[in-house]
Amino acid sequence: MVSKYTANAMKRHDILTSSNFERNKKYRVNDTKIMPIFEPSGLLESESNKREGFASKHVEPADSIVPIHYWNERKITVADRPIIKSILYKQGIKKPLREFYLDDKNHYIIGRLLDTSIKDKNNEEKDSLMQDIPIPDEGCSKEHCVIQFRQKHDKLLPYILDLNSSNGTCLNGTLIPKSRYIELRNADSITFSEFPEDSEYELIFINSQL
Repeated sequence: MVSKYTANAMKRHDILTSSNFERNKKYRVNDTKIMPIFEPSGLLESESNKREGFASKHVEPADSIVPIHYWNERKITVADRPIIKSILYKQGIKKPLREFYLDDKNHYIIGRLLDTSIKDKNNEEKDSLMQDIPIPDEGCSKEHCVIQFRQKHDKLLPYILDLNSSNGTCLNGTLIPKSRYIELRNADSITFSEFPEDSEYELIFINSQL
């Protein structure tokens, strides 16, 4: 008899290779091998961090940088600057739900923000201040993960960090370790559960320079 774990793994593989994910091929250059960066994340200092007056799980690392500031410091013209954005898809729908440009902040919190018709109105204003990239999915944590820009060896590099989310964060179908920075590559696929059947949404990271 096939175990529940094995069945879920097989189902996850089938879903990732199904036609629902065919539309992402035009973004992908090659498969990305996840290389963990074993250094403490900002989570260790979360108690001291505030975001718009509310406590946040994420604390920026010392080498965080805003892409626009990085480009300005190096006098990179607008024409020569890469396009950095994320595109939100819902499975079964080819047209993107929304695009988010990622160049005017050093980090972008990704998290749950449900439709106002089904969410607690008392928490609506507070929740809307926490997410830079809202995901309308109950399985997504309010602060699920974060895209963080860092300056490493004079290079502008994007990373993703799981903020101890309930269901985990997957990069190209692989569960990433919690509280560890993982470098992002162009056309990376970000999903919000260890098992694809638990989340209908997918975020594609785009960086035209990588």
